[in-house]
Amino acid sequence: MMNLFSKKQFKKCYLILALLLTASISSIAQKSGYLQITGKIRKDNKPESGVSIQIVAPGAASQTVASKDNGNFTFNLDLQKNYSIKFMKNGLVTKVVEFNTTVPGDQLDIIFQKEFNIDLFADIAGVSQEKAMNKAVAKFSYNVTYEDFEYDQNYSKQILGEQEAARKIADDINKQQERARLDSLNKVWNDSLAKTKSREAELMAQKAEQDRINAEKEKNRQDSIVRANANAAAAASLAEREKNKRDSTEMANAKAQSLAEAKEKERQDSIARATAEAARQQELAAAKEKEKQDSIALAEAARLKAEALAKEKADAAAKAKADADALAAENARKASLEKAELAERKRQQEIADSTAKAEANAKRAEELALLKAKADKEAKEQADAKAAERAKFVADSTSSANALKEKQDKETLAAKIAADKLNAENEAKAKEKAKQDSLAAAKAKADEDKLRAENEIKAQEKAKQDAIEAARAKELADAKLKADADAKAKADAEAKQAEVLKEKNRKDSLAAAALAQQKADADAKVKAEAEAKAKADQEKASLALAEKNRQDSISAANKALQDKEIADRQAKAYAEIEAKKKMLGKAPNKTEDKPAPVAASVPKIIESDYKEGVTDETIKENNRTIYRTVVKKDGSALNYQKVVYNWGGVFYFKNDNSMTELTFQQELKNFRAELK
Repeated sequence: MMNLFSKKQFKKCYLILALLLTASISSIAQKSGYLQITGKIRKDNKPESGVSIQIVAPGAASQTVASKDNGNFTFNLDLQKNYSIKFMKNGLVTKVVEFNTTVPGDQLDIIFQKEFNIDLFADIAGVSQEKAMNKAVAKFSYNVTYEDFEYDQNYSKQILGEQEAARKIADDINKQQERARLDSLNKVWNDSLAKTKSREAELMAQKAEQDRINAEKEKNRQDSIVRANANAAAAASLAEREKNKRDSTEMANAKAQSLAEAKEKERQDSIARATAEAARQQELAAAKEKEKQDSIALAEAARLKAEALAKEKADAAAKAKADADALAAENARKASLEKAELAERKRQQEIADSTAKAEANAKRAEELALLKAKADKEAKEQADAKAAERAKFVADSTSSANALKEKQDKETLAAKIAADKLNAENEAKAKEKAKQDSLAAAKAKADEDKLRAENEIKAQEKAKQDAIEAARAKELADAKLKADADAKAKADAEAKQAEVLKEKNRKDSLAAAALAQQKADADAKVKAEAEAKAKADQEKASLALAEKNRQDSISAANKALQDKEIADRQAKAYAEIEAKKKMLGKAPNKTEDKPAPVAASVPKIIESDYKEGVTDETIKENNRTIYRTVVKKDGSALNYQKVVYNWGGVFYFKNDNSMTELTFQQELKNFRAELK
C-alpha cells in the first residue's frame, strides 16, 4: 500500500519583492520553476530495486527511470502539465499515480518538492487483470490553502479499498488453489501406497498360483513316468511270454500241430483282448484327465467372476460414499464461504460508514480553512492597497520627507506583514493538525475493524480445515474397512481353493496307491519287472533332482525380480515423498500437517545398553512411532526399526539403510528362531 500520509516536504524558496513608498513598482520573475519528486518503493516492507518508472504527459517527451538498490527514486516534472506515472516490474502489480502540476501564474518560478512512497505486491491469481488495479491510486494537484501539492484523500481511500478487496479475493483464490494442489499430492501419494500394496498382494497371489501349477505339472509328469514304466513292464512281460510260447511251439510242433494252431488262436484272442483293454484304459484316463481340466477351468472361471463381482460392488460402494462425502464437504465449504462473505460485507459497511464520517469531518475542516484563508487574503489585499495609496500620497506630498521617517515606515510595514504571515502559518498548522488527528482516528478505527474481520475469517477457516480433516480421517477409516473386507474375501477364496486342492491330492494319492499295488503285483511275478522298476526309480530320482534344481532356479529368479520391483517402487515412493516435502515447505499455512521427511535420521543405539538376544522397544515421537528390535549376537548389535508416520507412511530400516517389509520380517523371523 502506498504511503500517502507523509507530510515531509521541503520549504518553498521564493523571493517576495515589495517596494513601498515608490511611484512605480516593477518586478521581473524568471519562469524556471518545476516539481521535484522523491520517494521509495517497497515490497513486503523491504526496498525493491529495478522498478521501471514510466513518466508520460501530453505534449512532453516521455521519460523512464528505475529505482535504486535501496528502493529510492527521484525525477522532475514540468509545471502546468498533467502527468501519468506508472511503477512497473515483472511479477508485480503495476501502480499508477497522476500529477496535475498546474499552479498560479505568480508561482511559476518556484521549485516545489514532493515525497511519497509506493508499496508494490505480487501478481497472484490474475489480480492485475482486475478493473480496480488499472486505476490511479493517487491524484496530486496544487492546493491553494497549503500552497503545495496534495493528493485527493477521498479518492485514494476509495481506490485503495477497491484494490485491497480485489487483492484479498485473489489471495483467497490462491490459497484455495494451493490447498487443492496439496490435496491432489496427498491423493496421489495415498493412491501410490495403495497401488504398491495391491501389487505386492498380486505378486504373492501369482507366486502361490505358479507354485500350485508347477506342483500339478510335476505330479502329472510323475504320473506319466509311472504309466510309461507300467507299459514298459507289460510289454517286457508280453515279450517274455511270447518267446516262451514260440519255444514251446517249436518243440511241440511235430507232435501237436493242431493243438499249436488252437493255442495260437487263443494267443491271438488274448492279445486282441489285452489290446482292447489297454485302449479302453487309455480312453478312461483321457476322459478323467479332461474332466479334471474342465473342473479346474470351471472353478477358475467361477473364482474370477466372483472376484470381479466383489470388486465391482466394492468400487460402486466406495464411489457412492466418496460422492456423498464430497457433497457434504462442498456444502460445508459453501456455508462457510457465505458466512465469511456476510461478515466481510458487514465489516466493509462499518468501514465505509466510519470513513464517510471521517471524510465529512475532514471536508468540513477544509471548507472552514478555505473560508478563513479567503477572508485573510482579502484583508491582506485591502491592507496592502491602503498602504500603497498612503505611500503614494506621502511620496507626492512630502518628497523631501526625512529618510529616517521613511525607514521607520518601512520597518513598521514589514513587521505587520511578518505578523500577518506568522498568524496565517499558525492557523494553517492548527488546521493541518486537526485534519491529521481526524485521519488518524479514522485509520485506527478502520484497522481495528479490519483486524476483527480477519480474526473472524481465520476462525471460519480453521473450522473449515477441521471439517476437511474429519472427512479425510473418515475416508481413511472407510478405506481400511474396505481393505480388510477384501483381504477376508481373498482369504476365504484361498481357503476354499486349498480345500479343493487337498481333495484332489487325496484322490490322486488313492489312485497312486492303487497303481502302486498293481506295480507291486507285477514285480512279484517277473524279475525283469523289478529290474525295470529299479531303473525307472533311478531315472525318476534324476528327473526329480533336475526338476527341483530348475524350480529352485526359477524361484530364486522370481524372488530377485520381486525384490528389485519392490526396491524400485520404494525408491520411487521415497522420491515422491521428498518432492512432496519440498512443495509443502513452500506452503503459506505453516500450521498444516506435513509428511515427515523420509530421509530423516532414525535414532541411534548404544550397543553396550543391550544384552545378547532379541530386544523389542517402542518409541513415541510427535509425528511418528518407532518400533525397534535390537538383535545382539556375539557382541555385535543390529538395529531394526519400523517407522510409522502420523500421516500414514510406513518405512523399514536396518541400521541406517532402508529395506523392504518382506526382507525386514524375514530377517527378524530367522533371528528370533535362531536366538529364541
